[in-house]
Amino acid sequence: MNATKKFASQADLEEKKITFSQISEHAWAYTAEGDPNTGIIIGDDAVLVADTQATPAMAAT
Repeated sequence: MNATKKFASQADLEEKKITFSQISEHAWAYTAEGDPNTGIIIGDDAVLVADTQATPAMAAT
């Protein structure tokens, strides 16, 4: 049996409740029902956004 295991959220296509919350003085989290998928870090000279999203459908929009 050589079935390819799918990524955890690949088959999850349901709508998710989105939240945007501050987790420290300079860090924010954009999550879908607690699934951390986007992090924002605010520095003195720049902002870093790491964006993965919770599902393939959400990442496509």
